Amino acid sequence: MPGGKVEFHETLEEAAKREVEEETSLKTQNLKVISITDDFKPEKHYVTIGFLTTNFLGEPKTMEEEEILKWEWFNIHDLPTNMYLPSKKLIEKYLNNEEIY
Repeated sequence: MPGGKVEFHETLEEAAKREVEEETSLKTQNLKVISITDDFKPEKHYVTIGFLTTNFLGEPKTMEEEEILKWEWFNIHDLPTNMYLPSKKLIEKYLNNEEIY
């Protein structure tokens, strides 16, 4: 899943749209927050805001080849097992209809 950091003076939604476009070339609209998760590592705290959209333009392209080999679509009920942990947690919360936070 695309992801990244919020830039100064940027809203969460603006950051999500920018990151998706930078990483996949897709233009997204009508984003909805579906999950907020906390992840802790030694000396670090990550907060992940998960967005969902079904309204996008374009076809996914690999824009950052040094980080992503290719983008693929998967059935949400048949996902790869080696997912990035924050992405996996976000999807599990969404599928289980858990509270956003």
